[in-house]
Amino acid sequence: MRRSPAGSSAFDRASVLLGLASLVFAGFVFGAQLPTEFDFVHIGATGAVVLLVSGTLAIAGGATRRPALYAAAGVLLTVAALVQLAGLAASFRPLGGDASTMAVTGGLGLGLLMLARAVRSLIRTHDSDER
Repeated sequence: MRRSPAGSSAFDRASVLLGLASLVFAGFVFGAQLPTEFDFVHIGATGAVVLLVSGTLAIAGGATRRPALYAAAGVLLTVAALVQLAGLAASFRPLGGDASTMAVTGGLGLGLLMLARAVRSLIRTHDSDER
């Protein structure tokens, strides 16, 4: 597995921040106890587990400068969003929560996938410049 080139540290930091955001959003599983103004995302227990696992993967990927890890976190979150979307259409909530769960997982997942894609593009550019 290739490590990211030196210029990609901003992407690695962004991956860590998106991973931290994922961990924070997992905390909304306790939203029923929050005042109304803070209860804007509804996450179920399964959704919280997905957010915790993917957040940990994203943080590990950014900390170790391995874009494949934060790409994996992005895939996990994006698939979770699609599963939630299909479940909502069938009146079933596989991750618990509601459409806000789909929006959070989809947004974080697509963000992580775009970061991984940008790093991959940077690696290709870096490799072609060395030739």
